[in-house]
Amino acid sequence: MLGPLTDPGQGHLLAALTAYLDTGSANAAARELHLHAQSLRYRLRRVRDLTDRDPRDAWQRLTLDIARTIRS
Repeated sequence: MLGPLTDPGQGHLLAALTAYLDTGSANAAARELHLHAQSLRYRLRRVRDLTDRDPRDAWQRLTLDIARTIRS
């Protein structure tokens, strides 16, 4: 399910997704990663584009979180 996010060159997107899932907020995730909030939102849009799952949608966020947990 995480597909392209597991590629070595996409680690920044996986880190953004992980921070967002852990904090529950784009602003908090951006602070955690020392990014501007808009940069984090851009990365979340890239996650959506690459996985066809929108982390802002509750059900899709749950499936992404489960996939991330299983991958660990």
